[in-house]
Amino acid sequence: MGSDNMQNYLSKGMYGAHQTKPDERQKYLGSLRERIYLSITIEQLSSTDYSKEVKKEITQHPKNTLLFNGSVDIKDLDSYIKLSNQLDCSFRIVTDENAEKSNIGLVYVAPQAVNIEIINVVEKYPNSDKKLEKEVTKKKSFFKKFFS
Repeated sequence: MGSDNMQNYLSKGMYGAHQTKPDERQKYLGSLRERIYLSITIEQLSSTDYSKEVKKEITQHPKNTLLFNGSVDIKDLDSYIKLSNQLDCSFRIVTDENAEKSNIGLVYVAPQAVNIEIINVVEKYPNSDKKLEKEVTKKKSFFKKFFS
């Protein structure tokens, strides 16, 4: 028994404490998938404003935390930070090495497991994908203006 405890102590000292599901924690800004209400990728943050959807999640599930990826441009996060202050929602900007590797830009998390099946904002709120609306309303070409 004594040698097992000593081996565990040495392992923790050399490699750090054992972490549950490190791949999930790396992807979801230090949190686990089972704790997430809503996630938005960096690409989605930069292309579309999902403030209404985030506000809806915060009002439905108050007293939780917004996690922001520190590698995202602050202008893309500004409206969400203001929203969290208005709704008295705590937030944290994650700037560790895992955040730089993650494609997730924003996560709304609970301190305990909630097991929400669909967490991506586009899948959870399909009618609010404004990016598709922008692509549909393309400009007419110069000649089509005159000949159509």
